[in-house]
Amino acid sequence: MDYRVNIFLRQRWNDPRLRLPTDFKSEALTVDPKMFQCLWKPDLFFANEKNANFHDVTQDNILLFIFRNGDVLISMRLSVTLSCPLDLTLFPMDTQLCKMQLESFGYTTSDLVFMWQSDPVQMDEIALPQFDIKQEDIKYGNCTKYYQGTGYYTCVEVIFTLRRQVGFYMMGVYAPTLLIVVLSWLSFWINPDASAARVPLGILSVLSLSSESMSLASELPKVSYVKAIDIWLIACLLFGFSSLVEYAVVQVILNSPKLIEEEKAKMATREKVLKEMEGKKASNKSSNTVNGTGGTPIHVNTLQVVETRCKKVCTSKSDLRSNDFSIVGSLPRDFELSNFDCYGKPVEVTGGLKSQNKGNKKPPPPKPVIPAAAKRIDLYARALFPFSFLFFNVVYWSVYL
Repeated sequence: MDYRVNIFLRQRWNDPRLRLPTDFKSEALTVDPKMFQCLWKPDLFFANEKNANFHDVTQDNILLFIFRNGDVLISMRLSVTLSCPLDLTLFPMDTQLCKMQLESFGYTTSDLVFMWQSDPVQMDEIALPQFDIKQEDIKYGNCTKYYQGTGYYTCVEVIFTLRRQVGFYMMGVYAPTLLIVVLSWLSFWINPDASAARVPLGILSVLSLSSESMSLASELPKVSYVKAIDIWLIACLLFGFSSLVEYAVVQVILNSPKLIEEEKAKMATREKVLKEMEGKKASNKSSNTVNGTGGTPIHVNTLQVVETRCKKVCTSKSDLRSNDFSIVGSLPRDFELSNFDCYGKPVEVTGGLKSQNKGNKKPPPPKPVIPAAAKRIDLYARALFPFSFLFFNVVYWSVYL
């Protein structure tokens, strides 16, 4: 990364040759900046500088003072572009240390030594779009360097601490990807045989996470190590992909002939048990309400008798009375014997009764058989995926925040 700063660089050194006369009234002499080129001055340069320039509007921005004791103070305004190596391991919760190194070019430490004065760096309030920088976070020190063949060269440095603001990435990356992952879990509540709804939902989740990852990667420096945000995006992509794989497993189970036959056998057994229980219940009810001696009147339009031995349709009242029970009371005038079998069971729809003649009705389409194992996988996924993602979030944010 490169960063550009505007600075007022002040240097002070002592040159005994420039001492002012003892009778000079002022403490310091202001010198024309044109004399700057005529004075000896330190051969200072910025070690990590990539571009720099003086300011000369409307005049050269240089201020030169000479004091009584021969001290020379020079102040100049510069714009400097400096390099700053980035460590993006913790990105976007990272903190960058950017240095500004001031080094002597030709004089070794035996000739020239740079030293900081007390409180050497003053900085105005700066508002950066992505970073926070504060005065108390500025550090400075010595960085004397050794070069093979020439010796040691004096160097001082100032270190700016830049703390990245994560608000943009929270709203632009973390929140959307989190919602996409949660959206992919909705497929666990959709019927397993509804592939037209579940497959597009899983594919769209994976594609959205992939495009978000590629978009972010194009904006960042190409580095060979994994960043914190990469771990987040990879984890979200894995969760989205896992929800799609989960449905693939459900489909395999859903189309397994062996499991389907087992489920059909279980359903048949359950239906048989239910029919037997209903038959016993109806038999007990009929035995309690019909005594066969005419003591209890039976209304024909509500009669329900569970009996399958007689299939013949009654043709006379005597047929109806010759069965195992008797109907006491006067029958309605519009009563049709052909509407009942020998036991009074309704045959056709008359007076609101259901018909036994089902030849004219189409049987309902069979319901798809869904093995219980497929339903169990969806049931487990509803709990496993959210809790796993919650655990990942706890670990992730405790490490990087």
